[in-house]
Amino acid sequence: MKKPAFLLLFSLLLNSVPLALADEEAQSEYFQQITALQHRAEKLASNGLDSNNYHLVKSRTWLNFALSEAYDKDTSGFIPAAIAQAATSLDALENKQAVISMDTPTQISGSESVRPDLWDKIATLKKHTKFSCAQRPIAEAEVYLVWIGHEKYESGWSHAESYVNGAEDRIYAAKVAIDNCTPPAVKLAQPPPPLEKITLSGDAMFAFNSAKLIPSALWRLDTLADDIKTAGQLEEILLVGHTDNISSKGYPKHNQIISEQRAESIKEYLIGKNIPAEKIHASGAGSTQPLVKCSTKLKKAKLVACLQPNRRVEIILHGVKTTAVNKGSAK
Repeated sequence: MKKPAFLLLFSLLLNSVPLALADEEAQSEYFQQITALQHRAEKLASNGLDSNNYHLVKSRTWLNFALSEAYDKDTSGFIPAAIAQAATSLDALENKQAVISMDTPTQISGSESVRPDLWDKIATLKKHTKFSCAQRPIAEAEVYLVWIGHEKYESGWSHAESYVNGAEDRIYAAKVAIDNCTPPAVKLAQPPPPLEKITLSGDAMFAFNSAKLIPSALWRLDTLADDIKTAGQLEEILLVGHTDNISSKGYPKHNQIISEQRAESIKEYLIGKNIPAEKIHASGAGSTQPLVKCSTKLKKAKLVACLQPNRRVEIILHGVKTTAVNKGSAK
């Protein structure tokens, strides 16, 4: 009786090997497709397409979430569906289509439709006459809601609900952008604003795997706040949190959450220093945009040290500067 059972088990294990290899090949292909599409998006931006363009932002956001799920080895069908959405937008932009559809599916393969009330708010914002001023947060909110639907599909609403704040924040940011929007005719008459980018080391701002500011970080933010106030006519401050690919929780989505929380911590501190809240937009990229790559064979202490440059918060300033921002505060 034991021998047939053993043979059956051996047969099942043997048959599972090709499936595992197929999964690995699929994941490798996903990474290649995502990288190729990211390069296409970068080329469009470098050739003069507004980085806040609704379709460009939406394609990049689809790719960010596809990459996050690829690292998580997702097999629900979400990754190829997200890649297809990004490719469709990039194809239209590259072909300079006169009219590009702004429809976004409330669910794709591997996801469920969630929060119809938020989708209704987004639909109203997209019809606003000043939509052009809120393209980025609206595009991000749409894709974010689909990703939340994926989290519900995978782990249930009690898990997915913790991500809803990210979508609500982007919808709020869109409303603020529209409320403070300069009429397009006036805005077009102005020269394009210069871009200033500052990078703050995550290790200098937060304890490892934490989003709480450490005391020694406060002077850097105080100096940054003073510089921002005297830097000129700043229209927008973008805070983007980044992490390494190490997660104490054991899955990359934890990195996405903590990257958002770190950006929000800095946002709240700057608001407390009288920087206008409506000008600050915080978001997280998790571990999807590393500056360095390190061998996974390193012991944890050495791996943490090697990946240090990836743990950072990038601060992007849009506007017209009359004085230079003091970069001595950004380490």
